Amino acid sequence: MEEFVIAGKPVLILSKKDIDAEIEQAMLDRRPANFAGKTLKSFSLMEKTLDYGITLENALVIGNVFFADSTVNGNINLGGAAVDGSFYFNRGKLIGNLILENAWVGQTVNMAGINITGSILFAKMRVNGFVSLTKAVVLGNVDFRAIEVQNYCQGDLKVKGDILFKNAQINGFLDLSGAIATGSVNLENALVRQRLAAINLRVEETLSLKDSIYNKGLADFSGIPQEKIIQ
Repeated sequence: MEEFVIAGKPVLILSKKDIDAEIEQAMLDRRPANFAGKTLKSFSLMEKTLDYGITLENALVIGNVFFADSTVNGNINLGGAAVDGSFYFNRGKLIGNLILENAWVGQTVNMAGINITGSILFAKMRVNGFVSLTKAVVLGNVDFRAIEVQNYCQGDLKVKGDILFKNAQINGFLDLSGAIATGSVNLENALVRQRLAAINLRVEETLSLKDSIYNKGLADFSGIPQEKIIQ
């Protein structure tokens, strides 16, 4: 443990040694590593394999969270967590669900090239920077309902379920161009302050824009059959 002063109060922060010890013990106990409610300087699992998942629910991470190029067997739960830096899970593999509901990320969320057998659950999340799912493959749903984010960008995203942006607030641009969704894409009641693009979006069911707010002069839905678009 290390002691820091945050907002004038002393706070015990888990060291890398503490984090590694908990992960090692969790592997031995065949259970998820548990950092719920803890304060960490940073978290890194780059290029490693973790069985049984991990929980950082309601944790505070002062720096970045790295899962880049790692494989995790089990759920990753950062519900309600606060990450001052960025969240990286690019080129990784997750056999489970990725949960960041009600979480806050101070910079960016980079999940380019990730493969997930479950769902991405980011409902009511706040991200000060951008979210990227470029070349990601998700076998469940992508749930960004009521998220607030600066920009959302992806290319060649493949989703076996639904892409949900209902009640989302995108303070920059929202780009769904080239995405493939076996289910539906729902932007009902969403607000996009800048450009909304869904060029050549391939959706099995419908693209719903009902009651959404966006600049129609900048929007581009070319390549989508008109009968699949619900205005």
